[in-house]
Amino acid sequence: MTRFGAGIRRGVMAADQFTQIANGLFRDSRLSFKAKGICGYISTHVTGWHVTVADLVRVGPDGRDAVRAGLSELQRHGYLIREQLRHDDGTLGDIVYSITDHPAIADAALAQTAGTAFVSAPQAGRASGQGSAVG
Repeated sequence: MTRFGAGIRRGVMAADQFTQIANGLFRDSRLSFKAKGICGYISTHVTGWHVTVADLVRVGPDGRDAVRAGLSELQRHGYLIREQLRHDDGTLGDIVYSITDHPAIADAALAQTAGTAFVSAPQAGRASGQGSAVG
């Protein structure tokens, strides 16, 4: 039997050009098509991809307020988890957003009590979440 010396090298794969998202996200009647589209768009990128509200506005037809409303909607229903980081000295740090196609019920309830306003996008040091980071 012949062995492959150092192993197999992986080239560009067709799977790199596709995104698999649970049907439940698109069938969730609580979400607007705007929110579903934003979630779908963000999900097409790899973990660690950094994006701001301004970036989302730039690549689509919706304005800043519409994009923020869609993100708030995703957060309210558990598809987008917002975490405010703090520096060692206690001051506010970056905001990390994790996106998922399976709503986090407990986190959604927490988001409602914490508020869902997107006041502004952080300017530097965005971090990655489960799917992609939105800042």
